[in-house]
Amino acid sequence: MRVCWLPLLLLVAGTTFAQSQPVQPCPTDALDATFQALEGPDHSYGLALNIRNITGEACWIAAYPGGTGMVPDPDSSGAWVKICYHCEENGRGPSDARITLAPGEYAHQTRIWNTLPVQPASKCVSMTEMSWDGSFESNSRFWLFSPSLLKPICSQLSTTDYAAGEFLLDSVASLEPGRREPLILWANDQSIDYTRDNIPLRVTVEDPGHLLILDQRSCPQLFVRVRDATPSRSAFYRATRVDEIQITKCRVEGAGAAGTRYVMDFDVSHVLGQKHDENKGEYTLSVSSLAKLKGRYLLLGATDGLHLSKVNDKLVRRHWGSQVEGVAVSLTLEKDIYELGSDVPLHIALENVSSRAVIFAMDPYYDPPGVSVELQDGSGNSIPFDSSGWMGHGFCHSFLPGVVFPIELTLSQMGFRPDRPGDYTVVATWRPSRAGGCFFTGTTAEPLAVRSSPVTFRMVDRAAAPKATEADSLNISQR
Repeated sequence: MRVCWLPLLLLVAGTTFAQSQPVQPCPTDALDATFQALEGPDHSYGLALNIRNITGEACWIAAYPGGTGMVPDPDSSGAWVKICYHCEENGRGPSDARITLAPGEYAHQTRIWNTLPVQPASKCVSMTEMSWDGSFESNSRFWLFSPSLLKPICSQLSTTDYAAGEFLLDSVASLEPGRREPLILWANDQSIDYTRDNIPLRVTVEDPGHLLILDQRSCPQLFVRVRDATPSRSAFYRATRVDEIQITKCRVEGAGAAGTRYVMDFDVSHVLGQKHDENKGEYTLSVSSLAKLKGRYLLLGATDGLHLSKVNDKLVRRHWGSQVEGVAVSLTLEKDIYELGSDVPLHIALENVSSRAVIFAMDPYYDPPGVSVELQDGSGNSIPFDSSGWMGHGFCHSFLPGVVFPIELTLSQMGFRPDRPGDYTVVATWRPSRAGGCFFTGTTAEPLAVRSSPVTFRMVDRAAAPKATEADSLNISQR
């Protein structure tokens, strides 16, 4: 049975373009994602992926919806799910259709099915995970893990093309006049060290408008959203994962006419562990809660972003230097004392935090890495380095706001081999450009000189070195 939702989905007029476009396709760093859902008549259900252009420039996406992934695979269980693509065009959607997104504008793609079987003998399929592949141009990936939003599929699944605008345009205020939105704030214990198996987080949830869905314990249903803060080095895609948190500790601190305040604790180590098979990455986390208003499911009250950095399967704490025109560099060491003759790993990260001008530099994943390192001895004297290490290749890369690029180097790779005991100070410097590219020929623009905070360490003789301890503590930098 086909559910006809198309008049609802296409109420928002968007401009669809043919081949020639004055704007570029949206890159992987340009698109942010959220989810919404709507219960329709006769047990019909629509789950929508909203994507938004978070850059300062217009870009386009392909209207083609991409692949539909489900876990567990319904085919392997014998409960086959028929998926209809381009349903609004009777299966003949224009593969070259494009939607241009100005800064801040949305597009959405919807999957529609029935949550109860039309025939008594029909089978229903329950999903634990659903995925969306972005267009070839944006190369983005999106995942949803939610028992509440992934309702049973008891019919054909109809996948629409992307359409301009957000799926549910009505704000909470227009749906429920006079009702205030929830407020969710981080309340993490700053003294707790994080490890890959233990990332305990805490939020406070205030619901003055009584909008949130409560679970069996009368506590809000929380969702954690994990977005890659940098594209994957191997595949150059950027992923967003939204998980409904299954295990929380919840206590109520106040209730009454003004609303209810909850304090909620949960662990997100499984989210990072399941999401990536790589042993490093940069992630931005936010927490929302689920509301249902007139058959419409919304994730409300999103927290500010919480940044987590993973290096060599450990969480590391970034130490950002002062920003220069919205650009910053971080340098972190694993410990304060090293044995003489051992190498010193340098955990460096680069970020365009808030620059309105486009930032360019050689891609940090290639040689040379685009950063330099200065080393001084305990008296403040600069130590000479061997400059024969890097051969120099790669390509020019633009750094969009909010994208963090980690660089893993060692002092020896940068040409430094301290050969005597003592105190040393190391600083990393990045020199990106705002000149429209990585090279300055024919321009008067000078590169920025962005420095990390100085980090001091000590080299000691082997006999004097303390027993090394593993540094598993780490990052909880909130922006």
